Amino acid sequence: MKFINNSSDLGKFLSIKIIRQSKITNISTDTRGLKVGSLFFAIKGEQFNGNDYVEDALKKGASFVVTDSSRFKSTNDKNIIYVNNTIVALRKIAKNILKTFNGDVIGITGSNGKTTTTKIISSVLNKSSGTIKNYNNEIGMPLSIINANTNSKYLVIEMGAAKPKDIQYLSSLLKPNIGLITNIGNSHLEKLKNIDGVLNVKSELVSNIRKNGDLIVPNENLKHLNYWKSLRNDINLVTFGMNKSADFYPIEIKYNLNGTKFRIQSKKYNKDVTIETPLSGEHNVKNILASYAVSNILNNPDEIFITKLKNNLNSVIRQKQSKWIKGSVLIDDTYNANPESVKNALDLLATSRKRKIFVFGDMLELGRHKNKMHKEIGMYAASKKIDIFLGFGDLTKYAVESFGKNGIFFKDEALLKDFLKKNIQSKDVVLIKGSRGMKMERYIDV
Repeated sequence: MKFINNSSDLGKFLSIKIIRQSKITNISTDTRGLKVGSLFFAIKGEQFNGNDYVEDALKKGASFVVTDSSRFKSTNDKNIIYVNNTIVALRKIAKNILKTFNGDVIGITGSNGKTTTTKIISSVLNKSSGTIKNYNNEIGMPLSIINANTNSKYLVIEMGAAKPKDIQYLSSLLKPNIGLITNIGNSHLEKLKNIDGVLNVKSELVSNIRKNGDLIVPNENLKHLNYWKSLRNDINLVTFGMNKSADFYPIEIKYNLNGTKFRIQSKKYNKDVTIETPLSGEHNVKNILASYAVSNILNNPDEIFITKLKNNLNSVIRQKQSKWIKGSVLIDDTYNANPESVKNALDLLATSRKRKIFVFGDMLELGRHKNKMHKEIGMYAASKKIDIFLGFGDLTKYAVESFGKNGIFFKDEALLKDFLKKNIQSKDVVLIKGSRGMKMERYIDV
């Protein structure tokens, strides 16, 4: 059962009196997917204003519409609820729901791996509710909280940041008892400027962890680790990483395209756990280490963690593999891209013994270092012995140049699609990746 099932629930969590009594089947911010009985929040965004669709939502059968448009301020329509700000109203509902939630709250942020890690943790914990899709901003995170199951023992929530104070805003609402920072990397540099800016915004989480709670962080950067240690002395710090100085670290790692096998060890917690998982690559080893740290803190039995990590991760696997052109293998990693996630993807591709082809779209929001960072990707791909490097977009030409021989730059979508149709062979492995704005999924159905 959800927290909001009718108008009485909505009134309670929004702290208002609603005269009209009605069931609420689901909550939506988009009239395109609206169902009869939906509660529609009219959100004003950069490209669309939900207030323009209030009447449309009601025609489609919405039980109620929450709007902040002044034209509805004095309406007599009992289906329309006027508020000063719909985003603030969403936050208020989520905050009041959290006050009634008695389980553990896990808040997750980081430059890479946060969605995968959030889904792993949600998968291995029984009776958990988690982030919907990748709803991790000031609109999506409250929606994920509102859609949680009332019987959940755990709430596993992802938080994203594109600018300073984003994580402060989200984590001050969430107030987790366990906070996890997956890593600090080069993401959203247009507004965060540099790696220190990324560190600062992700670390905004720390001040909002409940007293005597836990902070889980990577230990690969000593400067970052010392900074996190300096922030609080009333919470427990737990580390994960690839070396034995971490509280949780891996040994005997065996990678292939179909998955990974390794052991998690911890001297501090006296642990030695063998892991087999369909997730591939070093980046996923780190995601699993971070997830295991959460599982260990919550006393989740190792047997459950091991079993679910091996058999219950269909929704977690982002780098989907499938048969493609002429029987080749396609690795679909078109979801998003920044320098660290692209290198992680190349590490995965490099484990193949077949001919390795990388189709690369621009990495966006990298600020003044964007050209340099694309050049670094080309050089990294060459060092990993990728066989063919195909670039699409304004910036990948720098990556193609630094890759060298067998690097080809395309300005025209049709030409790249034609190249793929004619040149992909049965024994090829093809990885496609680029920033969300590049819509690299357009190359899957060629």
